[in-house]
Amino acid sequence: MEEKLQLLKSTGSWKNRAVKKLVAQFRKGSTVKKYLLWQLFAGLVSICLVARLNADPLQKTLEEAKRDGKLVFYTVLTLPESQALLKGFQQKYPFVQPELFRLGAEKMRTKILTEARAGRHLFDVTSMDVVETGVLQRQGILAPYKALARDAIPAGLRDDEGYWAGIYVRQFVLAYNTRLVSQKDAPRDWWDLLNPRWKGKIGMDREETEWYAALAEYWGRDKARKFMRALAAQNPALHQGHTLVAKLTVAGEFPLSIAHASRVEQIKAQGAPLDWVDSVDPVVTSPSVISLSARAPHPNAARLFIEYVLSREGQMLIHDNFRVTARSDIPPPTKKLDQKRLRLFFVNPKIADRYNEFQKDYHEIFGQ
Repeated sequence: MEEKLQLLKSTGSWKNRAVKKLVAQFRKGSTVKKYLLWQLFAGLVSICLVARLNADPLQKTLEEAKRDGKLVFYTVLTLPESQALLKGFQQKYPFVQPELFRLGAEKMRTKILTEARAGRHLFDVTSMDVVETGVLQRQGILAPYKALARDAIPAGLRDDEGYWAGIYVRQFVLAYNTRLVSQKDAPRDWWDLLNPRWKGKIGMDREETEWYAALAEYWGRDKARKFMRALAAQNPALHQGHTLVAKLTVAGEFPLSIAHASRVEQIKAQGAPLDWVDSVDPVVTSPSVISLSARAPHPNAARLFIEYVLSREGQMLIHDNFRVTARSDIPPPTKKLDQKRLRLFFVNPKIADRYNEFQKDYHEIFGQ
């Protein structure tokens, strides 16, 4: 009986007057009366426990996360964005000590695959683009987790089986330096990049396999390959990272570049001479997603972190870095980033099945 009382106290229902009266009657009642009261008492305990779980469905995860005590986060997010998320998470859950490791997408995928082959399972949660995530999923490196917070993520931005959920989207667009190119002279579509006037005047991230693969699905493989070969003949300047490419466009290293729209908007808001064309067809749109490791050393801290990142609180931290978040209840940072205005084409996660093929083709085209 005393064990049941302790259990009832843990539900927070001990202060209920009816409960206290029931316990008092039990302690001084007859054997038969005690039996009847015991049945009533047992039912009451069950009801209280169910009510507690319904009131806070993450309570068990939270308690077990305390025992984990640590979280290892592998991400391709920028350092300021990653640090902002981990700081917010730790302020809310100070009993979990986060550890951050960030790399570019291709290097991060390689790191995770190399560690897995060596039997070294070090990370708990990873966030990267949906295609790279699909590669990891195929290798059995990720585990499904249908977070409660994923209900606010539109169906197309979350995996049906729970292997990933979107945290924001990246939109591939044409950016231009407004001091070097006027709005009326800027290319209006991808094919305009092939105009001889732009030869040697285009900047690109050296690893745009995802963009190429998406265009191949949208246009067809032959048309996309024809475009890429013609683009490579324009002698674009290849650099590592879209943020760097955008900054070099601002600096005048090249007047045009292929960039992420949200990053251009962020730099533009700081007063830089940079803008982007919103008329390209398509605007390839890639979800960056968050996933749980299949062999997470700290699985409950990992689940708690995923819940936080997908929550409105966590998503607002991403929004504040000029990202278009995955949640449907958070507006884009600027009106120009409103997805309803754009000819969007979402990257198909199944591209991961042929990723190596697309990557080899892309590198051959651009001589890498």
